[in-house]
Amino acid sequence: MGISINLYRVGKAEKLDDLKDLETQIAKTADTKVDLYKIAGDLAVIFLNTTDPYGDIDTIPYRMLYGEQAQKSVSVGGIGGFLSSAEIPAITKWIKDNKIETFGGFSKIYDNLSIEVKKELEEMGTDDKISLFNGYVRPLVVLYFTALENQNSVVFIGQ
Repeated sequence: MGISINLYRVGKAEKLDDLKDLETQIAKTADTKVDLYKIAGDLAVIFLNTTDPYGDIDTIPYRMLYGEQAQKSVSVGGIGGFLSSAEIPAITKWIKDNKIETFGGFSKIYDNLSIEVKKELEEMGTDDKISLFNGYVRPLVVLYFTALENQNSVVFIGQ
């Protein structure tokens, strides 16, 4: 049983403490949040092509899915991660470089996973690649490109 991770775009900030009226900002973007449900770990395994996606927390895929560790309670759950506005361009660059904004690009990554990773995903009961792309990857890409356009930072809330 895992925790459900939700990503919210909030105002421009370099530190979580810079955000004012955070509860209101979260409420205003609730309709654009990305609910990774319990798939964040599965996506990390795929994007990093490893069975231990938590070994290097400084990788772009790890930061894209979990943010930089932070702790703060809000009405909708606990903030466990934060990405500053300055970090969003690196995330969107990684997305473009790896072409995961398209199903074809995501499929290429998925189809070229190591045998060990494919076995791990099977054991985890991970969704098929079409469901993963449509349900989680595409909304994640939209969130980050919208955050880039609006100079947002991103908070990661566990529920």
